[in-house]
Amino acid sequence: MMKRIALFTGLALLAMIAAVGQDATFGEVNGKVEYQKPGATDWIPAKAGNQVSRGTVISTGFKSTALLKIGAATITVKPITRLTLEEIIKTEGGTQTKLFLLSGRVKADVPPQPGQTTDFKVTSPTATASVRGTAFEFDGVNLIVDRGSVRLVTPTLQFRYVSAGEFSTVTTGGVVPPPAAVVVASGLERVDELVHQQQEQSLTKTEPTSRSDSTVYVSGVSIGVE
Repeated sequence: MMKRIALFTGLALLAMIAAVGQDATFGEVNGKVEYQKPGATDWIPAKAGNQVSRGTVISTGFKSTALLKIGAATITVKPITRLTLEEIIKTEGGTQTKLFLLSGRVKADVPPQPGQTTDFKVTSPTATASVRGTAFEFDGVNLIVDRGSVRLVTPTLQFRYVSAGEFSTVTTGGVVPPPAAVVVASGLERVDELVHQQQEQSLTKTEPTSRSDSTVYVSGVSIGVE
């Protein structure tokens, strides 16, 4: 019994050592961009090259943007956005990143890494966008996908997979309608038009609404349980 406990403890310690906190780095910064360190009350003007850790809050002003690099991922923080870096972890097998979007909009490019798993989530009070090797834009409610596939989940665990060239949203009733094929070049700049297109396309679809999800995440891979 003691040997088993010692083995379990050793494995747990190895796992803790293998998981390393990772910093995010500011790339290009335009306009008024500030960040607040964990536990602090003052705001610091962001500059290219600044490194920020888990728990940092990032804020952009009117007509202001910032590029963030987290490992291989690039996040564009759009104007009038407040974003928290909730989790940034690198392990031997891959990376785990979780961002909380309180307001505003982000665009993320998360390329797949050979031999590595990527668990990348952007969460808002309304929905969660969970991705695996993709590029997308998300404002906490509306989602448009440029490359790959994104899993859009509501707090009540209603979900849809939104693929490249598609748009979806979360309605005021907490429902995720079937994704609509759209032109993604303008991103979410004309979100009202995208919602209208989705509503029109939904009228011609007979696809049933999504069931409650019982998906289990293992190392960034989504495993659907029927």
